[in-house]
Amino acid sequence: MTVATVLFGSAPAAIRAIGVDSIALGVWRLGLSAIGMSIILAVGRRASFSELRSEVARHWRLLAAVGLFFGLHWLTYFQSIKMASASIGAIGFSTCGVQLPLLGWLFGFGRPRALAMVGVALAMAGSWLCVPMEDGADGQLLGLLVGILSGTFYAALPMLHQRHAHLDNELRTWGMFVFALPVFLVMAPAAEWSMTARDAWLVFHLGVVVTLLGHYLWVQVSTELPLQLTSVLGYLQLPAALVVNYFIGEEMTFAMAAGGACIVAGNLLALSGPLQSTKVDEANTPEERAILADELPGDAALPLNVELESRDHA
Repeated sequence: MTVATVLFGSAPAAIRAIGVDSIALGVWRLGLSAIGMSIILAVGRRASFSELRSEVARHWRLLAAVGLFFGLHWLTYFQSIKMASASIGAIGFSTCGVQLPLLGWLFGFGRPRALAMVGVALAMAGSWLCVPMEDGADGQLLGLLVGILSGTFYAALPMLHQRHAHLDNELRTWGMFVFALPVFLVMAPAAEWSMTARDAWLVFHLGVVVTLLGHYLWVQVSTELPLQLTSVLGYLQLPAALVVNYFIGEEMTFAMAAGGACIVAGNLLALSGPLQSTKVDEANTPEERAILADELPGDAALPLNVELESRDHA
């Protein structure tokens, strides 16, 4: 997870520095990652093309959903950075942690606690601090709002991965790249495809190092670790990104640093307790809890599975 966090932290500065537009960058990154993941999938699983096609046909709805959310997250993230700055884009995106309790409530993971709502309010205050108040800051505000929307799309991904953990990580990662491509391909005719040698190296870094390697590791971690722990670890991306941005000469005001600290604190508050269904408390007997562990989606069942596994080994 540490490797993935450092890699993700380098992305905002690279996106800001590259001369390629958002659509072309998305196609290049996803194309390189999809090719690389196809090779990993073919070599690692030793599956024929017909076997892979059959498995994709059985699970295409899930793979398409993961790819769609990932593609929309990327598109809005790129736009946020281009509209405002690498720092504003990273800060806006980092609010996805405080969005998790609300999305968890929507998808049946339980009602948010009061502490989680305090975290939401703290992150909102932090977002407000990050936006410059002087004239001409409209682009900064719009970039921040688009970055927050990117965080919403991103927050849905761990839930989808954990809810469908019965599929192996490689297939879900491959589907995430391949099915995200159409989000950018529909706009490809309007893209600007020219690039310099420097841009080509940045595209390689973003497509192969950050996307293929970073997200391949991230999918494994976000599937196996509890949702709240994955999210808290993921928000180390924000300080990593801000440090990288500082070294490339981007302005970092005290208000932006304070706002980023508020967002990180809000994430920690929002994710400090268990994100689980209230049905867990209503299942009193071991038999009821075993049945419930099979019925609950994704992370809502994790506490029960840990409890049942501990009982089996006792």
